[in-house]
Amino acid sequence: MRLFTALLAFICCMNSPAFADEIVLGTIFEIKDSQAPTAQEALNGALLAVKKINESSDQNKIKLEVESVSGETINVLKGVDNLSRSKGIIAATGIISENNALTAAPAFQAANLPFLCSGAQVDSLPHIGTNVFTLAVPDIRTGQLLAEFAGGSMLVNNIMLIRSDLSDSTARQADSFRRRFKQNGGNIMAEMRITEQDPDLSFVSRKLKELTPPENTNSTVLDDTVGVSDFVDSAADITIQKRDAEPARPQVDGIVVFAPARIASKLLNQLQQDQQIFPVLGGTSFDSIAMQESMKEYPATVFYASQASMDREAPLVRSFVESYKALFGQTPQTGYAALGFDSIMLLAAATQKQPSTSETIRNGLGQIKNFDGVSGKISFQGRSAEKPLYIMQVKGKQKSMATMLE
Repeated sequence: MRLFTALLAFICCMNSPAFADEIVLGTIFEIKDSQAPTAQEALNGALLAVKKINESSDQNKIKLEVESVSGETINVLKGVDNLSRSKGIIAATGIISENNALTAAPAFQAANLPFLCSGAQVDSLPHIGTNVFTLAVPDIRTGQLLAEFAGGSMLVNNIMLIRSDLSDSTARQADSFRRRFKQNGGNIMAEMRITEQDPDLSFVSRKLKELTPPENTNSTVLDDTVGVSDFVDSAADITIQKRDAEPARPQVDGIVVFAPARIASKLLNQLQQDQQIFPVLGGTSFDSIAMQESMKEYPATVFYASQASMDREAPLVRSFVESYKALFGQTPQTGYAALGFDSIMLLAAATQKQPSTSETIRNGLGQIKNFDGVSGKISFQGRSAEKPLYIMQVKGKQKSMATMLE
């Protein structure tokens, strides 16, 4: 239903009359693979931005070309090629996943078409070339901010770290988190690495049981003989035992998870099934449609990183949520909707006060400072945006914003 509604909105945008000052932009999102529901929210956000701009009397009108792709390399490349050949197109935006971004970005660079990557967090993307820009907070910075939150706000010092070892975005967040958390004096009691696409996660529960402190017993025994009286003028010696207190073993304070959404969701279900209930801190993979139900069903509090918060009281956020619900029938569930919206608005802003060309997009994006986006204040340093990261919490089936980190 979301896809049908979004396409209907897209058709309405395409059927609007042409304007002399019309700007042609493109979007490319993964709405044909496992990330489709989350990518659809990002596309919805982009469509809403076009609607807002076209309803405004003081901005150039936008015509949007949409490419829907799967995660297959050839399909992503075909989508980039279709956009680059579209008549009059001056820039494109989209992509929420790492692998697709690493495929699309070089192709856009070769086509000499400016590309603002909406959601992928690969730190190296802007180094591909002068046509490639990024909006999301990158993986390394995300890991650092989560480490600061874990020790400073969540107040966990002894953790189990469960992390992907699949050379993906979650693995980079885990590496960054691990370094900063240990620098801050945190204790990683166990680090469990996931090396398979669909692992049996019962080993996590077994390890948690091993880490559970034993009952408070004494371990060191010393014999000490003392004299006592039996009150009949006879003396008796008895031996008593003195025990030194066993050094306390630290208790696991929380579980930190950096893994793809499908694995993280399975892990929460496994922990609940095995009654291993601890506070959980997750990376940005938790900010996906696939994770929403698992987090709400988990008995303890789940904290996770998001690129935007729909719970902020900022007027722009409130207006965005209301307009999104009016157009698509429900409120956005992830921060990617905001990234899709902000991406289009940033490309449009880069053409203000200048002729609308690819060159003005390249020059204009890098000069944007303190842009008021749904995902927060946005400034570009070179071709990388600087914006806040948000920590969301899910407790008792309710989701809210815990804090904003910059």
